[in-house]
This record gives sequence, structure tokens and C-alpha cells, in this order.
Amino acid sequence: MQNSRYLHLITGAVCAALLIAGCAPKARKAGGQMDDPPTHYKQGMKYWDDGKYAQAEEEFKLAQTLDLKYAPAYAGLAMTTAQAAKSAADVETAEKGFKEALKLADKAQSLDSKNPDVFIAKAIVITIKNEGKDTKTWLDDVEKEYNKALKIDPENSEALYRRGYCYKKAYEFSKAADDFRKVLDLKKEFTTQANEQWEIVQKIERAAPGTDVGKKIALVEKIGRADIAALFVSELQIDKLIDKKAPKNYNTEFQAPDDSREMKADSIVSMAAVTDIDGHWAKNFIMDVVERGIRGLEPYPDHTFHPDQLVNRGEYALMVEDVLIAITGDKTLATKHIGTESRFPDVNPSHPAYNAVCNAVDKGVMDAAMNGEFGLDNPVSGPDALLVIRKLKDLNKIE
Repeated sequence: MQNSRYLHLITGAVCAALLIAGCAPKARKAGGQMDDPPTHYKQGMKYWDDGKYAQAEEEFKLAQTLDLKYAPAYAGLAMTTAQAAKSAADVETAEKGFKEALKLADKAQSLDSKNPDVFIAKAIVITIKNEGKDTKTWLDDVEKEYNKALKIDPENSEALYRRGYCYKKAYEFSKAADDFRKVLDLKKEFTTQANEQWEIVQKIERAAPGTDVGKKIALVEKIGRADIAALFVSELQIDKLIDKKAPKNYNTEFQAPDDSREMKADSIVSMAAVTDIDGHWAKNFIMDVVERGIRGLEPYPDHTFHPDQLVNRGEYALMVEDVLIAITGDKTLATKHIGTESRFPDVNPSHPAYNAVCNAVDKGVMDAAMNGEFGLDNPVSGPDALLVIRKLKDLNKIE
């Protein structure tokens, strides 16, 4: 499916390449009052922001065929071509796609060097091409493109918003927050999006992830069991915390030394504690939490872990409760609220996570919504998970 989408999107890039080479057909005539380049480009950008890249590419092509020198059309095609290259099945195809995307972006700039959109597009292409790589190798190039756009229009809210989003992906959270705040102050386009992103970045900054794992998870919209395990070990150091807090057990019973001459029964082959994590990037993190028996992160009865299964707030509360017991040393927390009336309109007191939810809220580690609901089934985002980890760390210092 990815290959077919890639071929579909790359067709637009090939057509654009023919235009660049001077082999293009004549521009078509408009079919209606709204059939004009700016309308198609604007609609294409809407599709782009919604993640509908095939539709965006179609709109950019329609804009291009109406005006063969319409710079934003090439800018849009540069973006969709880069996105297609990102989904390519192999490295060679991806590199060709990114090379074509950069050509389209340069063509857009050569057609209209006074349009901020063409510099924004190239910045997006560079970001897509290099996302996940060391920012030292590409972030300067992106900043230069956004600076060119902002030099043309210092109050361009789109340039500020998209630069902020790029900073967020590059783990430059303070810079991202600054740009999102500037968009909010302008009160123009992208205000709603900037406010949403600003709130996310604020959570991330409050959580202050201290490891590379934490920073990567900060960008995850819905977190899974493997990510939680990695967070607990890398950010919270749950293995050391539980081992330190757990009481030491000494075996004082006398045991006779083994007699090497004694016959021994055949050894029994036992199933591994977790059977579905071999080769998984989080294997060691998962085994660290499994060995500590943290509720919500234990293997299933069939010895599977389902590392990529998403975690909801109820499940996360169960995990948090075990950490709270380890931090406080108060084992009564495990049953403290059982049999009480529910404080949350959406949580039945008979729910397995009810006691854990109460403890998490009472300790200020997790919060209910303004209407009192806890949202048991709501997914946990990376920033939310990190903020909980930060609160647990602070509580551990107090205790």
C-alpha cells in the first residue's frame, strides 16, 4: 500500500520535473470561478495538515496545470514528494524522492523569491528528510529557510508555527514554546494549532525528560507498554528504586551441601517469562520491569507482553500505584479505597483500577478533569506519561 501511494505521489513530481526541464504542455483553462491556483494551493495545504497527502498532491497539481509558473504549486509538490519518499520501501528510492523534492523546492524559490511559502516548503522538506537524525547536521539549514520567510513577512504566523513544530521534533522544546507563543500573540492563522502545541510543550518542559529515550517519548501521541517500560527504567530508574525500597530477605535455614554423587532428576525445560520480545528495541527495559512484578506491566497468562499495545489511563494508574507503594513503603495503599463510594462519575468503585486511581489523584501524580471525570479509557500521551514520571521523582525526593 505504501509503494502504491508512493508511485501515485511521485507521478506529480515527475510531471513537475518535466515542467522544470521545459517539456511541459500548455496551461489548461480554468473550468470554473473557483478553479484558480491560489484556491487549489490553499485546499492542498488543508489536506496536508490533515495528513491527506494524496489529495494534497492532486490539488497542487491542479494549481500547477493552471499556471506553469505558480511557485506555491511547486512548493506543495516538493512537500508531498518528500512525504512519499519518507514512506518508500527502500533507501535508494527514498533518496531519489528526497532529491526530487529538493529540486522542486528550489524551482519554487526561483519562480518567486518574495513568497514566504516557498521557503517554508523547503524547510519542511529538509525536516522530513532528516527527522530522527542528529540535529547538528540539518537544523541550521531549516532555520535559514524559516528566517528567509520571516524576513519577507516578520508576522507570518504559518512560518512561526511550522518552525515551532520543527523545533519540537528536534527536541528544542524551549524554542518551540517561544514560537508557539508568538503565534498566539499575533492572533492570526494557526492560533488553535499553536495553542494545542504550546500546551503539549509546556507539559514536556515541566516533565524535563533527562534521557534520549524520554525526549523521544515526549513526541508520542499515544504511548504503549514498551514505551512505559522504557520510561520507568530510564527516567524513573524503577529497578533501583524497587530494589532499594524492598526489604532484604535472609535465608537462615541450614542446608546440607550438595553431594556430587547424588543422582539428579532430568532438568525440566520451562517457558520463558516473556515470549514475544526477542529482537524488540525495549527488550531489556521490559525484562527489568517484569522482574519487579509491576502491575499493569506484567506478562499475560500466555507469557506474551504485547509491547506495542497502547496504555490507557486506568492501566497507567495501576502501574503508578505500585511505584507509589515502593516510594512510600506504605503497603496499605493497595487496599485503602476499596469499598468506598466513587469520587469520579466515570469510575465504578468495583473497577480493578479504582483504588489505584484514588491513590494517584490523592498523591497529586495524576489529575481528574475539571468536570471530575478521570477518563479511564483515554490514551496516555508521551508528555502526560513524562509529567507523571516527574511527579513521582519529586515525591521520591520528599519521601
